[in-house]
Amino acid sequence: MDKLTTGEFLANRPSSGDITLDLGAGQAVELTHLEKVYWPDEGFTKGDLLRYYVSVADFIMPYLQDRPAILKRYPNGIRPLPAGAEVKRKDRGTDFRNRDGGFFQQNLDPATVPPFVKTALLTTIEMAHPVNYAVYTNLATLLYLVNLGTIAHNPWHSRLENLDSPDYIVFDLDPHVAPWENVVQLALAVRDTLLKETGLTCFIKTSGSSGLHLFVPLEAARHSYEEVATFAEKFAGLVVDRFPKIATLERSLKKREPDKVYLDWLQNARGKAVAAAYTVRAKPGATVSMPLDWSEVEKGVFRLADFTIETVPPLLAKRGDLWKKLFSTPQRLPAKF
Repeated sequence: MDKLTTGEFLANRPSSGDITLDLGAGQAVELTHLEKVYWPDEGFTKGDLLRYYVSVADFIMPYLQDRPAILKRYPNGIRPLPAGAEVKRKDRGTDFRNRDGGFFQQNLDPATVPPFVKTALLTTIEMAHPVNYAVYTNLATLLYLVNLGTIAHNPWHSRLENLDSPDYIVFDLDPHVAPWENVVQLALAVRDTLLKETGLTCFIKTSGSSGLHLFVPLEAARHSYEEVATFAEKFAGLVVDRFPKIATLERSLKKREPDKVYLDWLQNARGKAVAAAYTVRAKPGATVSMPLDWSEVEKGVFRLADFTIETVPPLLAKRGDLWKKLFSTPQRLPAKF
């Protein structure tokens, strides 16, 4: 197995086979089956995905560092199951295959993973028994998980040292069939209402799928998940009351009115997660969840398809991390709301 530095890996772009990537400081990670096609329509391979994460490591790691990971693996890439195919479930209850070809796998055996992969034995509402979650610690951990077939990275909203205290609130704007202009309008409405009613500021990014994510940074170790969820629910209700033509809290797609965007606040529970900034999504086009400047949103000068594993690295080299102040913006929930 060839051994390459990260610089050599990016420059030489090996297209097949297995390599050992030397990360320095005595750390190396094995990357296998680089030729495997993960996006059949676009021809993007596992090697392309790994190179993307190596190239954006300095940007994405601040949003993953020391957080447990919700893992969904696509060892065969984006290959939806045929209609009528059986959805396989494993007996342990922690692993199951979805119709999009991926499967969740939260339980990693600490005895079988490399020493640089940290795990944490945790219990969540969805997992009735303790599960060994992977914890993002460094680039080696990230690449090991990508090599397992993890395309998107979905970290907890809290770090291991303050596991019961999220350091941001998330609002997921899910359009389904609603017009895109309604999604943008609702994002601006949430921002303005949040600032006016609570004095809190928020950051925005594309989901990398079909909508937008708004993150409200919080002071670390200040609020519990219960406090955050209670605030998020009340605030989402306020927004929907004020903007009933474009916003809804109706989760059911069958019951949702076509012009309304679902303002999802439910992802703020302990053990829940959304796509991290700069993560690739398991979606057509290999789209990326990309931070935006609010001026871009106000002008409407972007498309979700603008941000992919091909376009994001050079874009980051030009404009840097638009979210670099996220974790240096400590905010507290209002005492009364």
